[in-house]
Amino acid sequence: MLFNLEYDQGDLLEGYLIPDGFSDKPQIKVSDASGEMMILPCDQVKQAVIDSGRHEDGRVGFKLDTTIIPDLAERASLTIHDAKSGLLIYRRPQVSQPVPLKVVRLETQLLPMVKFDHHCGRHFQYELSSVERFGHETALQAFHLNAIQSIYISGRLLMRNYEEFLDKGFKAIALLTDPYYEMALRIFLLKRMAKTQISFFGDRDKIILAPAAEHFADVNLDSEVSLKAALKKAPQNVRTVLVSPVTRQLATTIPEQTVTRSDVATAIDLLSRFAIVGRDTDSLYFQHAVSGLLGISVDDFPLPPRHSALEDVATRLRSLHIAELMLEEDLIFDHYVREAMKPTASELPETIVS
Repeated sequence: MLFNLEYDQGDLLEGYLIPDGFSDKPQIKVSDASGEMMILPCDQVKQAVIDSGRHEDGRVGFKLDTTIIPDLAERASLTIHDAKSGLLIYRRPQVSQPVPLKVVRLETQLLPMVKFDHHCGRHFQYELSSVERFGHETALQAFHLNAIQSIYISGRLLMRNYEEFLDKGFKAIALLTDPYYEMALRIFLLKRMAKTQISFFGDRDKIILAPAAEHFADVNLDSEVSLKAALKKAPQNVRTVLVSPVTRQLATTIPEQTVTRSDVATAIDLLSRFAIVGRDTDSLYFQHAVSGLLGISVDDFPLPPRHSALEDVATRLRSLHIAELMLEEDLIFDHYVREAMKPTASELPETIVS
């Protein structure tokens, strides 16, 4: 899906929304702080879209003016979404002083930090969380929004596909998790997915994760024997969900690409370009670093807690050689990142140094 706002002159606003389907008829949902105002078809013809073969009739443009919304210029909280997917297309600043930055938060956990993203994203003019739900093309378009200078994007991206934007004004941040804890969390969520719907998984996730959910449906998380058997018997499409996910996100460009030990250096090199890298074992540092970058209060920063039950599962996984083999690249990556993040003697308090 391609989309953009071409301009907002107060009483005149124009943009476009090119759907995935060649013959689809795109519609926008217009709303503001008081609620939904209307659903409008995109009825403006874009000849370039026809010429490029992107859409059947090129009716992908939209225009709002005072004939449609008489007090358009006064609608300070005006917001436009794709009516079908709910994707945010454009909104006027929702706060008096939006953060004047373009930020991408690389989500490294299968469980998204929804509250954290909402807390940060509302301070930006444009926000798009869990962007992986919409696919690569839509994510790429969000990075290309050229009429907006205040953007917050987050998601489980294959970050090498977007590395170029770190040279185009985007600042990247990430919160890393212990590899064994993340494996425990993934197995827990997959087991749960086999029995119930999980709202934060998009359609693509559901397709990719379905075989793994079925595989772990009956695993006993309290049993090392059960965990070991499930990991050893995992077919390739299940292993892909668990094998060194962070190294994969930082070193590969397609979901099917496997990772090797040589990819660890590539992953570390890309991570070194991030503005902020934190670890969930020191969430206070991450909170203060993000607060300093964005210029927003650190008070009540909503970071997800670590759960003791999952800590116990992670402890069991640490005793399994098969788990170590599946996490080999992430364990090496994690070691070097932890070493790099250790404070030097000059950064330690005097009482500790002495």
